[in-house]
Amino acid sequence: MTPRQFYYSRSKEEVEALAKAAGTTLGNFKQIAVAHGPVGRKLAERLARASQGQISELEALYPERYEEQPEQKQAS
Repeated sequence: MTPRQFYYSRSKEEVEALAKAAGTTLGNFKQIAVAHGPVGRKLAERLARASQGQISELEALYPERYEEQPEQKQAS
């Protein structure tokens, strides 16, 4: 699960608890989840631990690889 998927599937209280457990703020986590803000390796590790593996380090570091992308049409 990516940070964005976690953010939109949990209550504000759950998201805030995760952010606090990972040593960051709700505002910073929201920036990561909604605006695809950058995530360092150490924060990605803390998010994975705080979420008990629901968010993996790779999903935090590279969310674009784990979220569904809309189909792109080729030019004719």
